Amino acid sequence: MEKIPYEKLLRYPHLSPHEKEIWDRFIEKNPKFFTEVIYDARVGEGRDYSDYPEDKIREDLEHLSKKRIDVVGFTDDVIYVIEIRPKANLSAIGNAWGLAELFRDVASVDKVIIPAILTDEKLPDMEAVCSRMAVKLFLA
Repeated sequence: MEKIPYEKLLRYPHLSPHEKEIWDRFIEKNPKFFTEVIYDARVGEGRDYSDYPEDKIREDLEHLSKKRIDVVGFTDDVIYVIEIRPKANLSAIGNAWGLAELFRDVASVDKVIIPAILTDEKLPDMEAVCSRMAVKLFLA
């Protein structure tokens, strides 16, 4: 997982065109929010392809089957594990929580890790549920 500077790019790994628009708007509105970011961070065990005969293909399949974090954002004190989701609904909360927990397993840091959702529209109940579940909800 490679940290890179927090800035707009022409394209971001793993983000759809709509997710890219949301992320670009967030960067424009918050140009100094993060110091560095990681895109498309792979976490979790992935599927077991141990019975696959070719080592290189097995390795690639196992890598591709891991869970993907859209963005990991770093500040001086906090790490945000960010799920970017147009019109984010309650399922985004579960994704954000699960990915943050899996990131915690591979991160060797002393910083607080916060699950987060970045969306383009706050749907009913999302703000209240995110607040109760300690998930940061960003609107772009």
